[in-house]
Amino acid sequence: MMIDDIRIVIEKGSLTADEAAYYVDRLKSTSKFPLKRVTFQRSDNYIDVRCAFKEIPFERLRRIPLTSQDEKRAVNH
Repeated sequence: MMIDDIRIVIEKGSLTADEAAYYVDRLKSTSKFPLKRVTFQRSDNYIDVRCAFKEIPFERLRRIPLTSQDEKRAVNH
């Protein structure tokens, strides 16, 4: 899949095109360099996002939790 000349790869798990576009827009707004490729790996609790850039040979990995910390706790104290 391609979004704005960025190759999108979904290696593991399911991710819709709208969800991928949302994460790509967020990455583009925070990145100083143009993106070349974004790879997603989704599990039950996390989405791992790996970014490759056009101008520099560097990859960045981000892990985004799908649930908040409060939802995981049985007791809040």
